[in-house]
Amino acid sequence: MKTTLFMAVSANGFVARRDGDEDFLPHDGWLKMLEFAKKYGHFIWGRKTYEAVQSWGGDFMKDIENIPTIIVSNGKKSSYPENVAVCSSPIEAMSIVERMGQKKAFLSGGPTLNTAFIKAGLIDEIILNYNPTILANGIKLFSESDFELKLKLEEVKELSSDIVQMRYSVIEVLTDKSAQ
Repeated sequence: MKTTLFMAVSANGFVARRDGDEDFLPHDGWLKMLEFAKKYGHFIWGRKTYEAVQSWGGDFMKDIENIPTIIVSNGKKSSYPENVAVCSSPIEAMSIVERMGQKKAFLSGGPTLNTAFIKAGLIDEIILNYNPTILANGIKLFSESDFELKLKLEEVKELSSDIVQMRYSVIEVLTDKSAQ
């Protein structure tokens, strides 16, 4: 089983401001991500992503209450609603997805979790929603690590709110570039 990584990013590739704020992302992008989560039948998030969504208030938690959520976390344990499963690794998350009867995993995590899935060889597709904002600095799509992805562009769509969605297949993952 493989994984689709779906992320909203600034036009220059940051997933959030340095302080974690994502206020530059239009609501349309959230709705698009929900469509994918419903199609896949679940989300995989890290604990920090889940807590960020909780902090937004409004209807965001209502939006996901009927979508099974898998939280990958080695950190502090909290109590979660019935639709949330917690595990400690990408491999364990994939086992949960399999037990749910899903054919493919849907990841929309932070840089640490995204990198862990890449290093485990689990991501075969990346969908990026490029938003019409450039940030001088911020949180990257992946954490600092030593890998390189070779991608093939499969599809480009222009969405509402001037979002451009690009879908890539992962052709090759090169890890430990310093050893080459």
